[in-house]
Amino acid sequence: MRKANTQIVPQIKQKTLELLMHNTPEQIGMRDIARACGITATSIYHYYKDKNKLFQDISLDCIYDLNERISKAVQSNNDDIQKQIKKAIETFRDWCFENPRRALLVMQDIQSATDAEPDVMEQYYVCNRTGESLLKQAISMGKAKSDDPRLDVGILISSIWGCVEAIITKRTEVAYWDNGKAFTDRAIALWMQQIFIEN
Repeated sequence: MRKANTQIVPQIKQKTLELLMHNTPEQIGMRDIARACGITATSIYHYYKDKNKLFQDISLDCIYDLNERISKAVQSNNDDIQKQIKKAIETFRDWCFENPRRALLVMQDIQSATDAEPDVMEQYYVCNRTGESLLKQAISMGKAKSDDPRLDVGILISSIWGCVEAIITKRTEVAYWDNGKAFTDRAIALWMQQIFIEN
């Protein structure tokens, strides 16, 4: 595969993301993406071998954007570790509610990179690793308990996403359709109660 033109790759990803905002991944072909970019269908294959790899790169961009936002929120919060962890969780939740289509793409619509090398696969878990690092810090300070921080953070992210998805897709009680924060706040509180040690 030829070395990517640094100006074309961001354009390809941007135009593809625009298409994904209004279509499912299955509805978009490489010819559609090439047309949106103003390049030939043949040219696009010099940059991406198939649409799934392109979609996965877009997913990674979204994940890194989310992780940067989580990291900034935690760094700007000089409160104790419990408040920092709560802020990280709320930032994840808020990003999902503010970017519902992107969240759905990342969390369920874009095919997982199941055949990726381990070092590439690890990149998809950067948010998990940020949470895991914070939880390990809380454990080392004697403020939290967990036999398996990686598992507990994975369960947290999956459960918060499940709540967010239920709000976005309107598959929860009608009373919460326009009050997703209250719905997810309860899930966050339940997890925090299980993990943090009361003084």
